Amino acid sequence: MIATLTVILSTGLVFAVVDWWPGRGRGVDAFTNSAVALALVVLLLVVGLVWAIKTLYIVGRDRRWSWWIAPAPIAVAVAAALILLIPTPSFESSRGDFDAAARTLLSSSQPHAFDVQVGHYAISRIQRGDNGAVYFYDSEQVFLTVSGGWVYSPAGPPPREAGIETIESEHIDGPWYEFTSVWRD
Repeated sequence: MIATLTVILSTGLVFAVVDWWPGRGRGVDAFTNSAVALALVVLLLVVGLVWAIKTLYIVGRDRRWSWWIAPAPIAVAVAAALILLIPTPSFESSRGDFDAAARTLLSSSQPHAFDVQVGHYAISRIQRGDNGAVYFYDSEQVFLTVSGGWVYSPAGPPPREAGIETIESEHIDGPWYEFTSVWRD
């Protein structure tokens, strides 16, 4: 029972920390990942305390070894190794999907698309802007009047669009920029 709980909790912790939930389009926002990770760590600590007490009881009092002792720490060690070794999804790992989505929107008659999955990211809106720019608004970077994401802007730094009070951008490479914008009230 302890080993099973440890494997389940460790697996959940890997998914929460790496933001690598099974299935396409099943990523969750950063706050939910953090809350889930914190809850799983607390539960793992409780299960670990029960494991330690039972282990001390068997090894200390009965002076014997039992194979049920090994799976729990092995599961935690494997989860820790996976957390350290699996790279978290990044813009660069989804770059091909972003390039394809930008080309698709630029060739489309529609100036925008809503609720699109691009690579690992849930994009709330893709919008064609001025000078061939295509804005990708990341669902996790939208809060009140501030939004952020990536912009394909072959003409240089992204221009300020109508309705945007300020825009800050950082060049990634080629025509790609990461941006944060503040909308007018």
